[in-house]
Amino acid sequence: MKKEVTKQVYAYVVCVICLGVGIIFLCVGIYGVIKIISPEFTIPKWEWKKVATFQSFKTDWEKTEGAVQLTDEELRIRWQDKKEIAIMGEKRDGMQNLTNMLICFVIILPIFIIHWRLARKLREE
Repeated sequence: MKKEVTKQVYAYVVCVICLGVGIIFLCVGIYGVIKIISPEFTIPKWEWKKVATFQSFKTDWEKTEGAVQLTDEELRIRWQDKKEIAIMGEKRDGMQNLTNMLICFVIILPIFIIHWRLARKLREE
């Protein structure tokens, strides 16, 4: 009898841990979706300030020691490239977050189901 209760507690504890991990990774996945949909919103403030406007990029470029003197048109091309790379990087991070969430669910779902069924079986006995 006591051994059965111990197994049942073990099974429920594993289920609770799986739920906790699942909730955490669900949040990570939701944040990943937001990164994919609106990368400008999730880019870190310090990085966004550098590429948010052409003027801020130009100011940072001119402050850099040893920076080559470029025309506004050349600078604008570099700014657009840098902004696009920052946005693409943020979207990529979002895809990685989403992938991590899916991998986590693929792993914890069977563990949860097995232990939930074990706990129910032990409870019925």
